Amino acid sequence: MTKYVAIVSSLAILGSLMLMIDAQSQLPAARQHTPPTDEPWSIYAQGRIEGATPEIELRPRLQGPVAVIPVEEGQFVEQGELLLQVDEQQRRHEMELFEAKVALADAELRKLLNGARQQRRDQVAAEYEAKQAQLRNAEIAWQRAEGLRSANAIAPQLADDKKERVESLRAEAEAAKAAMDLVHAPPRPDEVEMAEARLAAAKAEHALAIERWKQTRLLAPAAARVLKIHAELGELVGPATAQPAIILADTRRFRVRAFVEELDAPKIRRGMTATITADGLGDRELSGKVVWVSPRMGRKHLWSDAPTERQDTKTREVLIELSEQGDLVVGLRVDVTIDPRTGTVGPSRPPCEGPRTGQPDEAENAAAQTDC
Repeated sequence: MTKYVAIVSSLAILGSLMLMIDAQSQLPAARQHTPPTDEPWSIYAQGRIEGATPEIELRPRLQGPVAVIPVEEGQFVEQGELLLQVDEQQRRHEMELFEAKVALADAELRKLLNGARQQRRDQVAAEYEAKQAQLRNAEIAWQRAEGLRSANAIAPQLADDKKERVESLRAEAEAAKAAMDLVHAPPRPDEVEMAEARLAAAKAEHALAIERWKQTRLLAPAAARVLKIHAELGELVGPATAQPAIILADTRRFRVRAFVEELDAPKIRRGMTATITADGLGDRELSGKVVWVSPRMGRKHLWSDAPTERQDTKTREVLIELSEQGDLVVGLRVDVTIDPRTGTVGPSRPPCEGPRTGQPDEAENAAAQTDC
């Protein structure tokens, strides 16, 4: 009898343990704890710490071996600062080549507009005057020959030779006059247009060479911190590289990007308060407010590695602005507890990325930041 009692007791204990394990597996995967009794509708989600901007993955637009990496991981860089440069020697030679072509085309255009040299103009003018003088002498000789032929004092053939000489010199004088007019004439409009087109084409090629050279330089698109460098000197990098060469994020301000699962997704509103905890933070709790809610569901991006966690579920992204800043780590996984009793009912707007610049009205700018 005692044996049967022991068996029944063991089965009862085993059943109790199985019930406890099953109950634990039904808790949200993001954080295995029981919500307080005064907050029965708390929304739990997984999230991660990020900067004022999501991580920015950068790759050089031109493929080539890395020549310069002037920054280090953890360094804060300003907008436009050089992050990486691939070998630029070929691109510099191209710029020099097309710069020379621009100078050549410009010189040809100026030569066309300036016309012939003064020495050339003087030369053709002198040649014209010489032909005119020869023509005048030939005309005088022909007139004399005509008089002698009338008196039968000269052979007719000789008089005809004098006349042909006059006609020949007259044609040469007209040619010299045409050459002089050509030297002094302004350039034709179509010639000017052709020269200007050649100059414009050379300038365009030079500008294109400059742009290709700029593609060897990877510049910071905004003020941010260098989170990771996936490149080494001499390594071949480019726009199709599997890993980004450099990853940036603006860490002057931190926020949390959380992923609310389908059951609680419709309950999220802007303005809801949130509590953020993480194993890496120890007993420290962060507080914040939901400032943006995605208008659509998307694929799940974070997993807790719990055996009972669903892998195919959809999630809704939310951004939580932290009320306190500190020494946080970008990418740190956190657990988020959102209080649905707070917040506003209304459309969500994209999150503010910091103070707007170029606003003429400072009061309007301050109001916009307060509303964010």
